Amino acid sequence: MDSAHETIISRELSRYHPRRSQRYSAVNVLLVRWKDDDIGVAGEVDELACLFREFNFLVWPYQIPSENSQAQLQLHVAQFIHHVGSDGDNLIYENVRKFAGGPWLDWALIQPLFLGANCDGAILLDCCFAGQAVRSRLQNHVEFLAATDKDQFTPTGQLANRPSFTKVLMQELGLVLREASQVTLSELHHRMLSKEAGLVKQPFYAVLSRGSSGAGIRFAKWEPIDRTMAESRTSIPASRGQAASLYLQLSLFHPLDVPKREALLRWLTRDSPSDIEHIQVIQQTISEAQAVERVNSEILYPMMAVSSKGTPLHVANDARDEAKRLTGALSDALTIPETYQFAELDVAQVIKSISEKSEQLLAFMTDYLATSSEESLELLRTEDLYGVRDLASKIAMRLTLIQNETPQDTIRLYFDQIAPVDQHLWIGRRGEDKVLVEYWQYDTISDHDLTRNLKQAARISALLSEDKSKSFRILPGLGYMHEAMRRRIGFAYRIPPELSKNDYWTLSELISTVKSVPLEVRSRLASTLCDSVLHLHSIGWFHKAIKSGNIVVFRDLDYREREEQSYQHRNLENSYMIGFDCSRPSEAETCTTVDFSISSNIYRHPERWGKPKKFERHHDLYALGDYDIINAL
Repeated sequence: MDSAHETIISRELSRYHPRRSQRYSAVNVLLVRWKDDDIGVAGEVDELACLFREFNFLVWPYQIPSENSQAQLQLHVAQFIHHVGSDGDNLIYENVRKFAGGPWLDWALIQPLFLGANCDGAILLDCCFAGQAVRSRLQNHVEFLAATDKDQFTPTGQLANRPSFTKVLMQELGLVLREASQVTLSELHHRMLSKEAGLVKQPFYAVLSRGSSGAGIRFAKWEPIDRTMAESRTSIPASRGQAASLYLQLSLFHPLDVPKREALLRWLTRDSPSDIEHIQVIQQTISEAQAVERVNSEILYPMMAVSSKGTPLHVANDARDEAKRLTGALSDALTIPETYQFAELDVAQVIKSISEKSEQLLAFMTDYLATSSEESLELLRTEDLYGVRDLASKIAMRLTLIQNETPQDTIRLYFDQIAPVDQHLWIGRRGEDKVLVEYWQYDTISDHDLTRNLKQAARISALLSEDKSKSFRILPGLGYMHEAMRRRIGFAYRIPPELSKNDYWTLSELISTVKSVPLEVRSRLASTLCDSVLHLHSIGWFHKAIKSGNIVVFRDLDYREREEQSYQHRNLENSYMIGFDCSRPSEAETCTTVDFSISSNIYRHPERWGKPKKFERHHDLYALGDYDIINAL
């Protein structure tokens, strides 16, 4: 397989991993019953709605009117699909349609609307002759579970020994919720067939997708993707007796192109069997580890692998000894048996060991960058860094940080309305990109001070624009602008096009707005910011202004409801650092402006109050600790 395809597949599998237990960005339920409840099913349907809400599904109840029933329901279904039937959403439909000589409608005319939606779906019907509604389809994944086959009546549920389909459905789903487990629609059908369930009519199940794979619609409590990812990082792996690893080799008849790769990715992700917990490209992990081992030898062992320029890099003896120890550990982990012997090993543990040893060596190499000279970094950039993209990115960022000349011209931005002078953040556009502009107001007007400010802005903007790991928690930079008349400089960050001027906040603004945030959410937020500072310091970049006003949060695009005093529609665990106007390399000269204001000093180390001392790494850590204490309270 081509290395580019392998890298993309490996990356997408890692991104999809948290979604194996929660495949969809949202789950919407259209819950339908007759408005004229002639046989008393309203209470049962309301109970089902409450159960779905406990699953964190979005429930949309609708009562079919007795007059013009067919047209009214078709219109409502079309509006519902237009509103929520986007790609990646799971559409669930529960129809309770029981009547005795009353109004009726033709479901066969309505179901095609669901089949044409651009999302997966589960159709649940509790009505007589429900099996007649089975229709196949060509795209996406749709499953069908009905109370009876096409020639059967269904019980009303009014008799104690003849429960309704909906009643048994609620019992089984309630059990799934209490056990914090999950169930596929096929497994749910099997449970409802059991004698203990008590159904007198056999429920009918069908998959309406042609060429469907082993993947199925799965019922589980829905959680936002960020929370799912956090839980997947902290969860304890199943023991050897509970889970098994399987090593498979995949061979292709023809070379892989982009369409075939996308089809393969869907087969490995959304269309994979529901009981698969994780799929990992083992060769990719091994290749990356081998790349780390090779680059480390080229960097730290000049006597063994001399650079193409013939200039050995200076590395202290103790650093070389540590590198040798870490490299030896990685080499031992990479010594794995041949393919036919893999069955006797715990493959997950083998790959985990390789990955951990590789990360340890890569972290050591990254720490080495923070003290490397410009000459050494330029030399490293000429080496073959394939397979260690994060290291190559940090080398480029470190060079941008320490080089004296950082040529970068200002950019042109467009605004629907000019930001007020006292505005810190503002929404604008650059071409097709929507941008968040962070303003840096300056007071000095001399040519010398202006030149210094613009040089600092160019350096910061160049750093913000560098390709970097998401762990930095820095929005993608697009450049900077200068408004001379207003004496301010604006740094432009690319943001999702769905966001508007009311969709972002600093944490200092949220402190007085949001009522309460669960401790586990605040803990994950603090962990994210600590990781951000760790990455900044790894290349010798000091922030110098860590505080709640320099942490920005956006609206959670996966959360549809909006309550101003609720934390849930704000993506707190996906926050970003801003306020880099004072940031600088660790070696740079410190600005010693006298400042005794309480608001400015609340996050500062006492050594930085008043007339400050030279800024050091621990001053950033002190400010971060101050923020974490306030966040915890």
